[in-house]
Amino acid sequence: MSNRVMLMEAKEADCSPVFNPLERKSRCAVVFEVLREKIKAGFWKPGDRIYTEIELSGAFNVSRSTVREALNLLKANNLIYTVPGLGTFVSDALDPKMGVLFLDALNLRDVLHVMEFRVGYEPYCAALAAERITDREIGELISCVERQAAGISSEEKCPEFAEMDVNFHGVIAQASRNVLFAHSFDLIRESLLKQQIISASYSQRRKKALQYHEQIIQAFEKRDKDQAQLVMYEHVSETKNSISSLLKEK
Repeated sequence: MSNRVMLMEAKEADCSPVFNPLERKSRCAVVFEVLREKIKAGFWKPGDRIYTEIELSGAFNVSRSTVREALNLLKANNLIYTVPGLGTFVSDALDPKMGVLFLDALNLRDVLHVMEFRVGYEPYCAALAAERITDREIGELISCVERQAAGISSEEKCPEFAEMDVNFHGVIAQASRNVLFAHSFDLIRESLLKQQIISASYSQRRKKALQYHEQIIQAFEKRDKDQAQLVMYEHVSETKNSISSLLKEK
């Protein structure tokens, strides 16, 4: 065996300390992180108008829906705001941590209203989904949970954890096969993302959400609508109570 071959084999055998495994990130999370860093670095100053959805879609070579989700994440983090007819602008008062939602009374009251609505509609939505969900959709739920589990201990991955949480509940809304449930979810999606970011900023809330999601998937796999409805009710009720406690503190 030549010295060159032996050297190559030695390098291949020793490559693990050199390269770390690549993280699995959604396109939305990548776009969000890039735009957040651009704002943090001062590429856009407070008050500046950022690129349009079409421009960002072309720049990142992704769909407009992906860009829209990333912009919703930025909005939920109070990094940008939209003026109808004028565009999207960088917020004047940015959180120095660049990625942690302001826990003021206004935000908490907004998400509390969302939680009150969720307690009323999501349990029955889950019951319908348990009877109508496809194996492919269950696979999508499992994928969301796996992504959440991978970043459960990382504060840096809170936005992605929140995104996967919203996607999880969005799949269930679609699986209900009821257009009104699906439409209702679309209406609260942005406010729900804000709520999920607040919840995800607490490690105990992340762990609790993951446990509930796993139980919901188990109920779906068994096509047990009563169990799905019960677990979903416990899940959203417990989250609402947690948000209510934060509101009282504020």
